[in-house]
Amino acid sequence: MAMKRNLFSIIIIVLVPALFLLQGCASKNRMGSAKKVYDIGEYHRAINLLQKAYKREDNRFHKGEISFYLAESYRHTNQPRKAVVAYGRAIRFGYTDRRAKLFQAHSLLKTGAYQEAIILYEEYLNEVAGDHLAVNGLASARLALNPPPPTRHKVEVVKKLNSRFSDYAPVIAPDNPSQLYFSSMRNAKKKKKSLSRITGQGASVLFSIRQDSKGEWMTPELLLEQELTNSWEDGFISLTDDGKEAYFTRCRFENAGPMGAEIWNMKRMGGRWGEPSKVALGPDSLIFAHPAISPDGNTLVFVSDMSGGYGGKDLWKVSKSNGDEWGVPVNLGPYINTPGDELFPYIRHNNILYFSSNGHIGFGGLDLYMATPTGDDSWQVSNMGTPINSMSDDFGITFFKGRESGFFSSSRDNARGIDNIYSFSLPVVQAVLSGTLDAGPNQPVPENTIVRIVGTDGTNMRINIEAAGTFNALLKPDVEYVVLAAAPGYFNHREKISTIGIKESRQYNLNISLASARRPLVFDNVQFDADKWDLTQATRQELSKVVSLLNENPTIRLNILAHTDARGDETENIVLSQKRAESVMQFLITQGIATERLSARGVGGSQPLTVTSAIAGRHTFVRENDVLSESFIQRLVRRDQDSARKLNNRVEFSVHTGL
Repeated sequence: MAMKRNLFSIIIIVLVPALFLLQGCASKNRMGSAKKVYDIGEYHRAINLLQKAYKREDNRFHKGEISFYLAESYRHTNQPRKAVVAYGRAIRFGYTDRRAKLFQAHSLLKTGAYQEAIILYEEYLNEVAGDHLAVNGLASARLALNPPPPTRHKVEVVKKLNSRFSDYAPVIAPDNPSQLYFSSMRNAKKKKKSLSRITGQGASVLFSIRQDSKGEWMTPELLLEQELTNSWEDGFISLTDDGKEAYFTRCRFENAGPMGAEIWNMKRMGGRWGEPSKVALGPDSLIFAHPAISPDGNTLVFVSDMSGGYGGKDLWKVSKSNGDEWGVPVNLGPYINTPGDELFPYIRHNNILYFSSNGHIGFGGLDLYMATPTGDDSWQVSNMGTPINSMSDDFGITFFKGRESGFFSSSRDNARGIDNIYSFSLPVVQAVLSGTLDAGPNQPVPENTIVRIVGTDGTNMRINIEAAGTFNALLKPDVEYVVLAAAPGYFNHREKISTIGIKESRQYNLNISLASARRPLVFDNVQFDADKWDLTQATRQELSKVVSLLNENPTIRLNILAHTDARGDETENIVLSQKRAESVMQFLITQGIATERLSARGVGGSQPLTVTSAIAGRHTFVRENDVLSESFIQRLVRRDQDSARKLNNRVEFSVHTGL
């Protein structure tokens, strides 16, 4: 990742000598200038020199040592595939530094070779038990082999923002969403490109770019004039909410060498940025980089290697104490910081902190994480998942205000380790309710009909009904709804809708048939075996609808009317139908319906069924308004006679008193 490697370059230069000088002394003469170049952090230049030294060397141990430094140079310039090979040679030639195995596992993780990475992590942990980076690296490799489902984010590379060099750390202008600031290693208006000996790319500079009226990106402009002597490099900018104050990282150089990574500040007046000045946070010997200013401008989160951290580079914060004076920096703690590196912080308007890390469990390289404050200086940290994260470095995220969309940078899909700017968006999941009310054949929807929707999120709203009986409403994701319909002279109607777990937009269609309280209700599956009054399981399930109807209409009293067909003794049929009516009534009582709301009566076969349009639509041997008397049934073919008699063996429900 270019920002970490170059600004970056200075950050690495400060850390490298203490780690490697002792081991390097024995082989300085053999590696010659290659080791000196490596020690000052010029990794791109060191690669060529180390390759030459490797070809000249015959001793296996020294070939292993050269291979290790070559692998490290590849790692620092984000070339994990080449690093894997070089680390492998170092291990094969017996190089004794155990980190070679750990770093090779890290590099394998970034190439997607998860099984091989697992083997190396396990071997390393057998030698160095409990190493945090190895433990989390092993967990990351296993996670990548069995990843959770990707999020719904759409990710696309933004070609017009990128060059053939690294472009990274985009920031949407808080006062103008059509303007973007970003860092780049492209040619900054120089006739001759001077390439960095560290990365093989140009110096890091800040650019600003705008969209035209058609939404097309225009030509980027240099934010600050860069000195031709390359006396500094700038990158990773952060702005206050009004867009009038900015903080950025600057690495200055003198003839004697680099001066360290610093945070600088500048203010805008009249559309122009004033002269930047250094923000004093600590000794010059330490790293202060990657500033993220809070929207109100009173809190600064930044990266540093100050003492009191958790290893690597940590995230710290500092608040203004008196006016524009900054107080004492405070480490953000172990929920966020690890023995690895935590970099590129970003504070959103809802106070959620975003950052990148190679120390938390992830998918390889730097991953983007979201940290929500939970009180008492603790945080809930979660990986942003794929496709935001990949097996490469993913970092430097920025959001549009009030939207789940923005930009970030990544080195994915690039063998040279070049960083590019990507856009991301979380498509809005839109749930739409579309309904129709039917009051019966040729019946208009009554006046004063009400449709109300109630949700588990607190929604309680009345929906307008068109003259044709149609209605529409927008629903929210992850909510359970109840749709209630009430019309004078009709039973109340209730439907349930759930949008929980939907991943894409969806339309919910409801066709509500209002049941008239003035006509008997017949439930098709309230059936009895011949000469029986016991309730079957199917009948109990059908009667549960009656229970729902009574619960939804708590003011009505229901008359249960049981029928048989006309065959047999009339008195016996009345007795049988009465027992059936009472069986139904008793079931409803056991389901919590008050006895005083129910009455039961059996009428035998004295009231044959009058065919409705619905019944006629299901049975071809009858027409609407046919009366299924025994004389009518006798005129049907035999198979239809049995079906007609089953229709007569029914239970009807009618309202005893009004709504």
